[in-house]
Amino acid sequence: MQFVGGLKKRDRDFLAAQFESIQMYPADYADYQTVDEVGRSLDVHIAGRFAITFWDDVADRHLKIMEVTWADDII
Repeated sequence: MQFVGGLKKRDRDFLAAQFESIQMYPADYADYQTVDEVGRSLDVHIAGRFAITFWDDVADRHLKIMEVTWADDII
């Protein structure tokens, strides 16, 4: 999460709020899906200028944030 650590506090706070919202209802925040290198289906949420890639790991009941990047970088 080096990307997040380098952001301004305002942006870090915004992302923290997004992470909490996604954790409560992951399916509501899946704007589209992609697949990682091992074949897992990952969801991507566009939040303002950020793209948050996450995996709802049902087996261990955790939401895993896989990547945060600029939304413009994924298009």
